[in-house]
Amino acid sequence: MRKRKSKDNGLEFIIAALIFLSFLMIKNIGIVSIILVICLSSFFLYWFLTRNKRKENNLNARAAITRRPILNAHPRNTVTSFDKPIISIPKQWNRELISSLEWKQFEILCAEYFKEKGYRTEVTKLGADGGIDVLLFKESYSATKPFGIVQCKAWNSYKVGVKPVRELYGVMAAEKAPLAIFMTSGSYTKEAEEFSSGKHLKLLSGHSLLKLIQALPEDNQNSLLRKITTGDYTTPSCPSCGVKMTKRTSKKGKNIGNKFWGCINYPKCRNTLHCKNA
Repeated sequence: MRKRKSKDNGLEFIIAALIFLSFLMIKNIGIVSIILVICLSSFFLYWFLTRNKRKENNLNARAAITRRPILNAHPRNTVTSFDKPIISIPKQWNRELISSLEWKQFEILCAEYFKEKGYRTEVTKLGADGGIDVLLFKESYSATKPFGIVQCKAWNSYKVGVKPVRELYGVMAAEKAPLAIFMTSGSYTKEAEEFSSGKHLKLLSGHSLLKLIQALPEDNQNSLLRKITTGDYTTPSCPSCGVKMTKRTSKKGKNIGNKFWGCINYPKCRNTLHCKNA
């Protein structure tokens, strides 16, 4: 970065030139000395009077650099906030905490809960997961074949309907798994509950999950709480990149003015997610 030349440098150059010309044009050493004293006195007087102003300009320039926001990679949208979200660390499990978890953190919570219950768990990789988010392994069943498959949905705005529940049941049959569990931070429709009735297909709502966690020993609850609330557990992760997304506002189209979550790797990644608090 080039350093901007100060206006004072021009004045100093003029004064120096006048002094040099005075030596060349005036042979009388007495007059030269007087002019030299006057020029030097003027220079130091000017330097002293403008010292505070120069300090103020430097401080303002540094402050401007500090406040400069990181520009959003999305050219058609603006970031609504440049600061990281202020997240309070809860001291105990409650319904609000489960509802506030972003989708990836909710998957981790589901996997960690089953770990506490003695299962070996595997969270599927990012991208297309074939309808399975967590695999459950049971030593008494098989070391390689999953005993159960889990689908996780951090849905709070609306209920899980019968369609995704029916799809999970089809995946369970294809995988020949003895058990399938659908877990949501919200709730289910009546049709979804009726479909799962009498099958090896369990539906766990956010309320049911909270009860199961609270039934664990207190030390296990606290350990699980620390794992889930470490770092930013509310900002959603990009389904493809895995990085935390950023909140943006649409500036064109039919959704102009609406807020949404966009990937910070745009335009390489164009994933977006609905903003719950929009």
